[in-house]
Amino acid sequence: MLYNKKHIYLRSPLRISFVGGGTDLESYYSQGETGFIVSGTIDNFVYVTLKDMFDANVRVHHSEIETQSITSRITHHYTRTALEHFGMFRGAEVVLTSDVMTTGSGLGASSAMMSALILGCSEIRNQDIGSPYDLAELTFSLEKTAGTVGGKQDQYAAAFGGLNAMSFSTDAVKINPINIASERLKAFQDRLFLVFTNIARSSKLIQQNLEEGIMDKSKKSYLDDLRNLTREFYHKLLDNNTELNELGQILHEGWVLKRKVNNHSTNPYIEQLYDSLRNKGVLGGKILGAGGGGFFLAFAENPKIKEVIKYDLYPNFIAMDVNFTNTGTEVLWKNF
Repeated sequence: MLYNKKHIYLRSPLRISFVGGGTDLESYYSQGETGFIVSGTIDNFVYVTLKDMFDANVRVHHSEIETQSITSRITHHYTRTALEHFGMFRGAEVVLTSDVMTTGSGLGASSAMMSALILGCSEIRNQDIGSPYDLAELTFSLEKTAGTVGGKQDQYAAAFGGLNAMSFSTDAVKINPINIASERLKAFQDRLFLVFTNIARSSKLIQQNLEEGIMDKSKKSYLDDLRNLTREFYHKLLDNNTELNELGQILHEGWVLKRKVNNHSTNPYIEQLYDSLRNKGVLGGKILGAGGGGFFLAFAENPKIKEVIKYDLYPNFIAMDVNFTNTGTEVLWKNF
């Protein structure tokens, strides 16, 4: 790249998925089924800075700092894949930061990072990325190129932002924004919190195990049940006459099913944590993402009990409130 001082700063939201994880895998919906997931983006983000590098090297700041003469020598798979896709082989500097860890959180941070990298590279290259659908599909494609396996929910959550019901089929992915009264949304949000399990894990082997398990008829039937439970969660969330605590019970039922679909999603340590949370006043919850570690989503009986539980967990576990955001991957600043 010619040195023209282009500089851009972007962010992409992390997400929590409530019910339906696994039904966004092609190995599931390619069997004639329709996957269905309810998820929402939260005000925790991945941040990406891209700028021209004056000396024609390629430098990437992540958990370490890499400086190479050409992009192909960069070991950070996502950055290398995105830069090469847009023909940015030399003269680029990339800085990656996040509100939580970018791998192993269960919050879709990897897809959020790739989404922001793609949008930033497209802006620098003056290439219109198109709609959020186009951004999500390209994110999914480049993640596969970078060696990631999994479904499509994270890419669409990052691109669109907001609280959404997502359906997946061989024909299309459909995004249906969930619009509920602000009072009900706040009451729902005020019962939710995240607990870090103190385990950061790689999701690749867990996802591979899940995909292989879908071919088993009994495990596929559990995913069918999970998909149907997601629809129930969706309709009850929209129904003002439904007590919100019923949603906590559905989360519990979904977690029971998820463990049957893929026993690698949990372990005795996570089960002990969940039992402890249930004893303290949590009605339901689930491990986020592929499982095995990362963050656990919990639904408390009421906001007051939630605050008691959060302080009771500290300092052994870090607990965070959930605050939804409607923004997807976006440019925060650029100088061109």
